[in-house]
Amino acid sequence: MKKIIAVLLLSCSTLTACYNEGQLVVNPAPLAQYQFKPTEARLLEAAKAYAEAINQNLDQRAIHPGLYADYGVALARLGCLEQANTMFNNEKTFFPNSTVYVDYLINTITPMYAGKGHTDTSHIDIKTLDTIHITLTPEEESYLRQLENDPEYQKMLKQQLKEEKEQKALETKKAKKELAKAKEKERKEKAKAKERAQKEKEAAKKAADKAKKQEAKAAEKAKREADKAKKKESKSKE
Repeated sequence: MKKIIAVLLLSCSTLTACYNEGQLVVNPAPLAQYQFKPTEARLLEAAKAYAEAINQNLDQRAIHPGLYADYGVALARLGCLEQANTMFNNEKTFFPNSTVYVDYLINTITPMYAGKGHTDTSHIDIKTLDTIHITLTPEEESYLRQLENDPEYQKMLKQQLKEEKEQKALETKKAKKELAKAKEKERKEKAKAKERAQKEKEAAKKAADKAKKQEAKAAEKAKREADKAKKKESKSKE
């Protein structure tokens, strides 16, 4: 059963690898460790990572294809069949084109819930996963101890760490670029605002000067007319 679940998780993740949505989480890091050696303990770690990935994607208002399906497979393997079916239905809700494949998962993994279309696309309460108790077999405990000296496993971890660092570097570079772009935009907007204020000030000064000239001109005209009227009155008296 563990091999079947590992294959299903790998197939779902292969589908998600075909997309690139910026900083959306595609394949949580613990998935690689689970695929390397499928144990229930690692599966629980992968399930939590998927839940965190879904929550992070929801925060960005976008879900990456395959995440709900993968999370559903992990939940089913951990015994949470009803919740798994809900996640499968979420996958179909977000991505109708996945219906045929997801229905296959439902009929294969949670057939007792087939036809029940309950969905819940709210944030996942990851703490509920802590109620799942995993007991390692002596074989699994022994194997986990052996992994510390396993060259292939260490190589896989190093490659995973390298990829995570590269991804983080890309995200940091992108964030810096966006920050610089935002600052440049702010600088240009401030410059435009300053230019507009200067033009408005100059326009106001011109309007004031024009009004002042018109006022002076009107006063001069009134004075000439008053002088003219005075002279005319003086002549009439003579």
